[in-house]
Amino acid sequence: MPEEFTVAVTGDSMITRRLQVHSEDRFLSLVKILRDADVAYTNLEMLIHDYEGPELYPSAEGAFTYMRAPRFVADELKWAGFDIVSTANNHSLDYSYGGLFSTWKALDEAGLVYAGTGMNLGEARAPAYLDTGKGRVALISMCSSFARWGSAGEVRRDVKGRPGLNPLRFYYKVDAKTLETLKQFATKAGWEITQAGKTWLFFPAGTAMSFFRFVETDEPGFTPIADEDDIEANLRSIRDARRQADYVLVHLHNHEVDPDEGMETPAKFVPPFARACIDAGADVFIGQGSHAPLRGIEVYKNKPIFYDPGDFIAMADTVTRLPSDYYWRPGFNPEVRRWEATTADGFDARKDIRHASGIRAAPPLGSGAIVAAIIGVCSFQDSGLTEFKFYPVRLVWTTRSRTGLPLLAEPEVAKKITERLAQLSAPFGTKIEFKDGIGVVKL
Repeated sequence: MPEEFTVAVTGDSMITRRLQVHSEDRFLSLVKILRDADVAYTNLEMLIHDYEGPELYPSAEGAFTYMRAPRFVADELKWAGFDIVSTANNHSLDYSYGGLFSTWKALDEAGLVYAGTGMNLGEARAPAYLDTGKGRVALISMCSSFARWGSAGEVRRDVKGRPGLNPLRFYYKVDAKTLETLKQFATKAGWEITQAGKTWLFFPAGTAMSFFRFVETDEPGFTPIADEDDIEANLRSIRDARRQADYVLVHLHNHEVDPDEGMETPAKFVPPFARACIDAGADVFIGQGSHAPLRGIEVYKNKPIFYDPGDFIAMADTVTRLPSDYYWRPGFNPEVRRWEATTADGFDARKDIRHASGIRAAPPLGSGAIVAAIIGVCSFQDSGLTEFKFYPVRLVWTTRSRTGLPLLAEPEVAKKITERLAQLSAPFGTKIEFKDGIGVVKL
């Protein structure tokens, strides 16, 4: 009888501090789950560097926080039991190419396998492989939420490629009435508009390669559609990995939401793409990046799809330095814009900003709110899923110096997290029960 193979899945790891110093039982029990798995995965949403080095400069289009971590975080993740990480996310190029190169070096030195970024598009899209005593694991990682210049560029016979991330771009299908409204807005804003058949490109003033793409359709609504070329290229990588490995993991970092359903529901292009990845040979699909904090689970053709297992480690508020661009964000108190401002000043200013859409990444520190995540554990035998369970996790959410550490949730909190995840998973036909302190997905 073939050996059982277990995969532990987590979401974002925004890690800036030591893990090994903590000795709480609920933390050490969590670490044991990761170590006991045959392979443990997380998305590394940090750049590892010391703020200096060749080609290391803060980018002009960083994400909301310019993510940076000391070199030791790679060793801390390895200590915690992680084996393989994704690097395609909206922070991949926060510190230009130097920050990316330094991160690769640190991960190599720590012995962590990674996928999702590369010296060119071919490398960024290629599967990464982890060899274990029970089988070979492949990871393909991609991102749909990023500044356009962060995408890796393909090699030509006469021009070398560009370092960056593996993209899954998307556009919008819109009806004629909606398109007319968009054209009126763009015209008043002074944007350039071009048309090719039913495809319209809207260029903000002064840009050439940054644009919004809309395709006119007879169907009513405003629907995001994954780019067909990116779909096929990534499915090709999955099909390749299927032939080269025993188990294939696919990761998509995405911030997009379903505007009709809210932040806890993935954008409409994600579920069909996730299923297409399974059809192409993926054993596990991991969507994450929403900061929702959780999205539902689906079992498709007896393969698990995580639409977002939640932020696993959330230590972004202890990044030690931030570039000047951060302090000059619209909405910040003018006092924060002075050159003497500290990172603490910057984080104080950020906490007062509210999103007009009603979306907020996390509750205020010290609010007592439950910031939830899960560790999904998928057991396979002869490549078939035999068990699918998850461990509810509660993040410490008190002061900045402590916030973001994951702990296994207490029984009453674990039950609430499981019940909520069951509600979010029901639209996908997934049934979940709470049993012995964990969530069990019925297969």
